[in-house]
Amino acid sequence: MGRLGYYGEDGEKLRMVEKKKEEKSSEKKDSKARNAFSFIFLVSVVFLIATLTVLSVLKSGQLEFNFEDIKSAVAMITGEEQAVPKDKATPLSTVLSGGSAYAYVPCSRYLYVSSGQDITVYDPSGKAVHREIIEITAPITAYNAEIALIGDRDQKTVYVYKGMKRIALLELTGTIRYMSVNSKGYIAILCDDTNAYSKISFFDSSGKKICDVYKRESVAVNAAVLSSGKEYTVNSVKTSGTGIETILEFSDFIAEAADAGHIVQNELFSVLFPLENGNLITGNEKGIYCFNGNAESVWKKETGKMITVSPIKNGLVYAYIDSQGQCHTVFADYEGNTLQEHIYGTNIVSIRTYDDIAAVNYGREVLFYNTEGTLSIKYSSKSDVLDVFPLGRTHAVSVTELDMTYIKLF
Repeated sequence: MGRLGYYGEDGEKLRMVEKKKEEKSSEKKDSKARNAFSFIFLVSVVFLIATLTVLSVLKSGQLEFNFEDIKSAVAMITGEEQAVPKDKATPLSTVLSGGSAYAYVPCSRYLYVSSGQDITVYDPSGKAVHREIIEITAPITAYNAEIALIGDRDQKTVYVYKGMKRIALLELTGTIRYMSVNSKGYIAILCDDTNAYSKISFFDSSGKKICDVYKRESVAVNAAVLSSGKEYTVNSVKTSGTGIETILEFSDFIAEAADAGHIVQNELFSVLFPLENGNLITGNEKGIYCFNGNAESVWKKETGKMITVSPIKNGLVYAYIDSQGQCHTVFADYEGNTLQEHIYGTNIVSIRTYDDIAAVNYGREVLFYNTEGTLSIKYSSKSDVLDVFPLGRTHAVSVTELDMTYIKLF
């Protein structure tokens, strides 16, 4: 007897069994359909990856797998949102260098390189445009956006350049220990002296001497002319049987003695530079400290082990290592307020700035930021980058032990 038209309790059970068989059959069909779609999707992704790889090889002439392009392509298929990859800096040319044995100083859009036997000037493309036969055996340098100082500690001379032109030759009487130049071109040079612990000579932007200041009771560490061009500061240290005193003095060029001073016990300030708002930044590994012209503390930052700090347009940028060993790069305004803070890497080699651009050197990577701390562009190197200098706002140069690579940023 067939099952069609079967009645009763057993008949109801039979219908339930048939229904379950039909549901299982439908599930198997759905599973096969999903597997087929997954296989087609996988094949599409593999084909896309292979196509991009081949195109990359044909275009560049070398086998270089660009994972960022792959991720972007997969995101187009899956609909997943990805961060837009930053444009990479464009290398323009490579010039052999003397590595750490040479001295490098940026000046506007040019780079001055002292080999010890001569000084060569390179333009932003890496072309040598000027050379002077000047022997420098113990180089010391300082610079701002427009002026470069290249000195010889032992020969007691300093060459002052602006653009491609040497505008002054400064001759000192003692071994040069420190130099600085503010944004308006005012120069401070700290030297040894036979009649005092230290002598600080101040010059205007043309190289004309303003005055000499002698430190007979303390040893000067660094000095600078404030942004007004009329006042200066000297950071000196006095030692005693109980410890050390750091003395931060402010004065104008007319006064015979310091107008104001700030004394800190058992601290050394290795960093000192003026801000455009008239204040002064000092610092050491413990923190960064801001003072006004009356030697009053304005603000301080003691967030971790400080690595470096540099001025930038309308503020400053500094780096520190936290207790977990992570590296922080902070962009702040003149009042010390944080604009942006980035955590990246475990070490920063240097931070160099020009106008509103900051080049943060991580060794094999250099990240370029604007003054607000927004990442603009990235440059990667196959060798350790000893230093990197922005040359104007559109170019930069990366220095390794073997060569100098000139880079177009925008």
